[in-house]
Amino acid sequence: MNFDIKSLMEQAKHLHSEMEKSQTKLEQIITTGSAGADMVQVTINGLNRVLKLHIADEIYQTDNKKMLEDLIVAAVNNAYSMVQEEIKKEMNSITSGIPGLSNLINLA
Repeated sequence: MNFDIKSLMEQAKHLHSEMEKSQTKLEQIITTGSAGADMVQVTINGLNRVLKLHIADEIYQTDNKKMLEDLIVAAVNNAYSMVQEEIKKEMNSITSGIPGLSNLINLA
């Protein structure tokens, strides 16, 4: 097997540069997950930081703590799933020029 080490190093440098740019882009990816017919909404960014939590007033009137906890968990998980899809798209666009690498990222 012949490896072109110079080409591999250039690809690695390019990938490193793109990953640094990607970090900034991840902060800009924002998704909002919801649960309970939008009564609970959670907004997160691509770094998985919760930016906002909205709980509709009607929830407080039910006085059902367990339901509120379940809705928050469901909304966070929904937002997390959505942001992961956006991250996967971003990573695929970065690695599309490197044979085999985008396949590895899709496995994660």
